[in-house]
Amino acid sequence: MVLGRIAGQQRKALARNMVVCVITTASVLSTGCGVRRGAPEGSPGHVSDANQVCATLFCSAEAQSESDPRCAPSCKCGRYEFSEPKYDEHDVHALRSWRLLNPASVLPADPFGEASLEHDDSPAYCAAISVDTSPSGRTYRLKTFPTERAARAAGGQVTRRGRCGACSSFQDLATYIERRDLNRAGRLCGLRGMFGDKTQVSCLSNLGFTDACAQVWSFNIENTRAECMGICTATLPTKHKLPDGSLNACLACDEVNSGPTFKAVAGRTRRRSGLSSAIARPCLDAGGKPVVYPVEHYYFTRSRAKTAGAHHRPE
Repeated sequence: MVLGRIAGQQRKALARNMVVCVITTASVLSTGCGVRRGAPEGSPGHVSDANQVCATLFCSAEAQSESDPRCAPSCKCGRYEFSEPKYDEHDVHALRSWRLLNPASVLPADPFGEASLEHDDSPAYCAAISVDTSPSGRTYRLKTFPTERAARAAGGQVTRRGRCGACSSFQDLATYIERRDLNRAGRLCGLRGMFGDKTQVSCLSNLGFTDACAQVWSFNIENTRAECMGICTATLPTKHKLPDGSLNACLACDEVNSGPTFKAVAGRTRRRSGLSSAIARPCLDAGGKPVVYPVEHYYFTRSRAKTAGAHHRPE
């Protein structure tokens, strides 16, 4: 009987640890990674010296009072300035009213298990090209261009920096805007997968993601669970940021082991889409180039003159 109780306690402890890892993984996916000046050069979450010229770090308006005191839904870094527009439910509805004619296909296999997967870092921009703008039509296509100028010349509106991917559709963009903190919802979906429930992907789809995007999120959760479970369990409870400003070990593990593939396959991240999160992030990379892409998500029907300003260096 005593041995049975001990075994039961061990099983409960293991289950608690597994839950902790899923919660942390979902947190990484939905809110990003916390940063602060002073982290070691090259460490995950390091705020480079180039950000000394910036008046702010980038975070959502909802988190502004709870995060870094310099956190704001804008970037002001000398010649580079960007203020995130205040999107509302009408903007979300407008995005979802468009139908994508060339949607991303569901992946045939887990991309995180493909050692040969190449991460293309060459300059690229994912643009939306309208096909039918009539009220009864409202269709568009997505296409990757080498420059913003090329996208505009083809009649496209850039929706994010980087190649188009599984999460580049307007539907997925609407979900990112509508659910600024996907933490709690992502936790619940991740828990289903942790305990053998086969509805993890459908749970993510029910958040508003397309099937292809939900699948990538699910693969990311599973990969971080496999690669970082021990680290995440050992480092909790821990805040997102360490005293020196670098990411805690769990978030750093996710960023190193899952981040590159997720970015390459999903084709949409918050900062590359000009969207803030609950965690303060730097506006510039180590080379002084903008990490937050200055884009406004009003497409084909709404005048950009009504939106907040976005200014950046010419190509």
